[in-house]
Amino acid sequence: MFYNGLEWLEYPLIVGDDPGFMRGYSVYEVVRTYVKAPFGLKKHYERLKKSADFLGIEVPEYSDILRVMNEAMAIHDFSEYRFRLYITPGTSKKKTFYCYVEEIKENHDLTDSGVVINIARERKPVSPVIPYYVKSPLNGYGEYLRRKYDYYYDTLLINEFGYVTECTMSNIFLVSQGVLITPSLKSGILPGITRENILMLASKLSIEVEERNVEIWELLSAEEVFISHTSRGIVPVRRIIPDFTFSVPGVMTETFISNWADLVLKDPSNWEGF
Repeated sequence: MFYNGLEWLEYPLIVGDDPGFMRGYSVYEVVRTYVKAPFGLKKHYERLKKSADFLGIEVPEYSDILRVMNEAMAIHDFSEYRFRLYITPGTSKKKTFYCYVEEIKENHDLTDSGVVINIARERKPVSPVIPYYVKSPLNGYGEYLRRKYDYYYDTLLINEFGYVTECTMSNIFLVSQGVLITPSLKSGILPGITRENILMLASKLSIEVEERNVEIWELLSAEEVFISHTSRGIVPVRRIIPDFTFSVPGVMTETFISNWADLVLKDPSNWEGF
């Protein structure tokens, strides 16, 4: 279903001359539920505000977003929910937003078998006009690459200096000699909410972490590789095209997955404001 800023509808209905529609001038967030409660909603909201502030767009109140989500969950009895929130200049004037809601079902095959990703030929600039913390269609390379390489689960991007950054819809982690390694924010990546929780979980489990520039050879010679994003959480990578394979799920990856419910889903910071 689609929330058009006023009411829930079965089909999308938007204002045609909204710059968000005509020029992509908008910001967005994707939020999922666990046990039918929006996960990390306050964190997503703060990131949404930061994105909107950069583009000079006003965001609605947190309580309004939560109210609309609760309305959607009352209308549909899904196993779990995924919300896609969009704020445009048009919705901003009315202090509201667009929202899509859809059912999300757990896919245990992703955890058990892992996924295949590739490395894009295109390079990612470290300092773009629109910073990477701004979730906006104006940073539109992701959609283009997802369509170009749509036969893989996701596509990894290397920056202009040859360092690993992130995939088009997920952050990436590797394990080498018992150390969890992930590209730093300065590499040119989105500060993912799931990424933040993985780093928090590593700290709770006393796992050594390195956030830094990552060479491509380090990634391809790692013992384990996994990616993370809101919709699916932690997703093991079994292969990077063409012929680099990894154990799935690896020992550390499995440790994160098995402790996710107890140490992350029960952390109060992920349920603040709900």
